[in-house]
Amino acid sequence: GGMTANALRHLLLHPAALAAVRADRTLVDAAVEESLRLEPAAARVDRYATVDIELVGARIRTGDLVVVSLAAANRDPAVYDDPDAFRLDRPNARTHVAFAQGPHACLGAQLARMETRAAIDAVLDRLHDLELVEPSAVAGTIFRKPVALRVRWSTSAR
Repeated sequence: GGMTANALRHLLLHPAALAAVRADRTLVDAAVEESLRLEPAAARVDRYATVDIELVGARIRTGDLVVVSLAAANRDPAVYDDPDAFRLDRPNARTHVAFAQGPHACLGAQLARMETRAAIDAVLDRLHDLELVEPSAVAGTIFRKPVALRVRWSTSAR
């Protein structure tokens, strides 16, 4: 789905990372986590406040709608060095909140990770010389994914 398309898009946009993952499949996990950090499974979550509270100067009352941007949290420069970069060597990539946390954490997070790892492995096993043939835009307010991935490849290694 969208998570797999996002991970493939990030690898295609970063040929050096794609080559590194192809050469060392243990880096697939890092690619998946970094992709999730940059494009979370859901870019935002909506919650209703259960208590009155003041948060960073904003007054929130019981019952108020609170929109939490997971995408912004995952690019917090106080947490992630060079937060907009796709880096396979990011030491804290797995600290992202792409699947939320606590009682509302996504129950399917591990399955989604396994599916995306399997899809990337399948693509790398079967397709070579992968390259985007046109820019790939991401769309969606909550569930963000590429509109299309137009890719050129060969079925044999050079």
